[in-house]
Amino acid sequence: MRNPALMGKTERQRLIQTVVQQREVATQRELVSSLSALGCEVTQATVSRDIRELDLQKVRTHLGRAKYVLSSRERPKEPEQAARHVLRDFARSTRVSQQLLVVRCEIGTASTVARQIDNLNNTDVVGTVAGDDTFLIVLDTVEKAQAMKRYVDRLREA
Repeated sequence: MRNPALMGKTERQRLIQTVVQQREVATQRELVSSLSALGCEVTQATVSRDIRELDLQKVRTHLGRAKYVLSSRERPKEPEQAARHVLRDFARSTRVSQQLLVVRCEIGTASTVARQIDNLNNTDVVGTVAGDDTFLIVLDTVEKAQAMKRYVDRLREA
């Protein structure tokens, strides 16, 4: 194998898949650290793109900790069903603040949940911004934010 620091995208993504199969990796930072330990220096931004392209998913371990896993064929393909699944598992609360819906999540899961909201392609959603344990859904009006809160809460409680 070539020098890991000089890996191309395909080789790096294969290494990422191997790492998440062999270790419980809960955050992008942990994945960057694991890759670095294997001699593959990579930025968090690159890892973020790789996670999206590889369609890695976050699930709960038997101890309740979040971890990345390879996408399975059984994973829901219907966007609303996928959103319902991650909202139920990881979202903890919702709150409207003007034209924003603030969604609090388990640590390290906000980007996963926000991506599923984006996949709904709801025309009222201007966009989402995700941190580590919180993400925002940006809407045009307070009324649309309140309607989105009701919708997200229904999905979360289903």
